[in-house]
Amino acid sequence: MNQINENTALQLRDNAQRMLMSIKSIEGGVEYLNKVRAIEVWAKAEKKDAELQNIIAEQKIRTQRVLGRLIKEGQGRGELRKRNDNQYNASDKKELADIGVTKKQSSVYQKIASIPEAQFESHIAEKKQNVENAVNELTTAGILHFANTGAHVSNNSGDNEWYTPKEYLDAVKSVMGCIDVDPASSQIANTIVQAATYYTVADDGRNKDWTGNVFMNPPYAHPLIDEFTNKLISEIQSGNTKQAIVLVNNATETKWFQSLANKAAAVCFPQSRLKFWSPEKASATPLQGQAFLYFGNDIKAFRSEFEKYGFVAVIR
Repeated sequence: MNQINENTALQLRDNAQRMLMSIKSIEGGVEYLNKVRAIEVWAKAEKKDAELQNIIAEQKIRTQRVLGRLIKEGQGRGELRKRNDNQYNASDKKELADIGVTKKQSSVYQKIASIPEAQFESHIAEKKQNVENAVNELTTAGILHFANTGAHVSNNSGDNEWYTPKEYLDAVKSVMGCIDVDPASSQIANTIVQAATYYTVADDGRNKDWTGNVFMNPPYAHPLIDEFTNKLISEIQSGNTKQAIVLVNNATETKWFQSLANKAAAVCFPQSRLKFWSPEKASATPLQGQAFLYFGNDIKAFRSEFEKYGFVAVIR
């Protein structure tokens, strides 16, 4: 490997995204990851500034994520031997060791790759907010801990172990008068939501009519978030849904959020992240902020009720 120097590190900084996109094989990913690791060691030894060290650390995590995806795809196509393959049936397959990856590394990379895109990006952005501290937080161990314990916190869907705080539901009811349908809920969640009709995972609200006033805190995982978003828009356009308030992460860059915003009358961006509740656990604050989107004609009521929580923008 060529000697690491300032120019090598600056090239990584300036070409990080392009280099990730150029990784097409596991072998290529391993080679690039080794280079990034060498640059990381150099940057720490040279006591480079926190911003550059964070860029390098983030690139290492992103490369591991790419490798996890490539390994999983290779195993899915039958090109790589899985842990439970026997010698007879898998003798024509590559061993991970043949391409420079241990079983432990494979497990780590695939775990990182399994984190949903929006949650992964939210976690990275969260850690980068404080540049100095991020040097110690943008680590493989940190992202693994998030994958094992923190990823679900952003999935504040109706039928999940985390539920919408009562004060916000009171505001929802004040705006719409009542909640007729909660299409992504559970028996526990509805003790607070108090929707006239609610659908659980077993009911599959995507195949039901959403008539009247709808409150929705949809499951965040793909493709469910897209399917519930499309269903709501369809129900509004058909006239079944008269009013709706949707609570989601403020993932403004996503297609599903853009679809909701294009149809909404107003949106509230709370000034702080919501603290979701569980009957068996302490409250939990997700890594990403939230948004309430309103669909209906009583924009005045929505603004009056939600502006105490944060910035309200009237869309139409």
